[in-house]
Amino acid sequence: MTKIDYSDSDVEVMNDFDPRKEFDPKNTPNVIADQIQKTVDEIISHCPDCDWNEDLITYKIVENLRNILSHYRLPDVENNYATDKFNLEAYKLTGKAEQSHGDMAVIITRKIPYGERLISGVAFYEAKASCSSYYESDRYPSFCIQQLRRLVTHTPKLNYLIYNKNKRKINNTNWPSIEEYNKHDERNLNGEYVNALTIDANFLKQCRNIGVATNFVGQSFGMHFVDRVLSGRDLDYSRSVDETIRRWLKHTRRSAPIIVSVSVYEEPKDMFYTQLEFPEFERVRFSELDDKLKYT
Repeated sequence: MTKIDYSDSDVEVMNDFDPRKEFDPKNTPNVIADQIQKTVDEIISHCPDCDWNEDLITYKIVENLRNILSHYRLPDVENNYATDKFNLEAYKLTGKAEQSHGDMAVIITRKIPYGERLISGVAFYEAKASCSSYYESDRYPSFCIQQLRRLVTHTPKLNYLIYNKNKRKINNTNWPSIEEYNKHDERNLNGEYVNALTIDANFLKQCRNIGVATNFVGQSFGMHFVDRVLSGRDLDYSRSVDETIRRWLKHTRRSAPIIVSVSVYEEPKDMFYTQLEFPEFERVRFSELDDKLKYT
């Protein structure tokens, strides 16, 4: 077969276009955190009052997490069929409505460097939404100290995921501190304002006040999810994934939660998934998003 050189002609050879971006461990995590926070805040701020509940908001957030993570591929692979950096799957109780999921268990699975052994850990998010009314947005109707005490006793690595109808200030300094709070002049305080934030459940158990805990140790959901959970830094590795989640399910005592499993790949040959032994759960089949996310 004769090889033809088109370099001196006007013919343009078009390569397959891969919309995914290469994952850069130095810079991409911050980009992903910002993308997650931006889309989650938009979901919450545009949520109509009739849909204002932890269950529906959480489901939409998981759907967008999957969409965002699917936009990254392994670096330094010279073809457009390089493996995705992340694979996210979600599971719900069989027969339950897709909107009946407020809380999340997040499983992160990756391969230990320089070895073939897989390691998995789990983190948990207990979702709480503020009142939908502008004048009562400092109240969280489903927040209960007794429930919090029960959950933290049996659920390591538990975080409260707070959905605020109005943006709230979080403490984004290196050292947690309380600034004087003035409702009439809140925007003059230094800090970041978000609709979705996380609070460590054990801290909240001692503090007992979501507003004070937000100002003191509150962290944006996007940064917490990427830096503490997706990275694998702050997960429960004390027992098997199945045992950890079953302990959690036993004590939630509320609407059916959703299980999110993320596989993190390091090499093109990687193709593993978390094996869950929960026959009562089925895989969630996300619908295509109507509006494709645009990233800056």
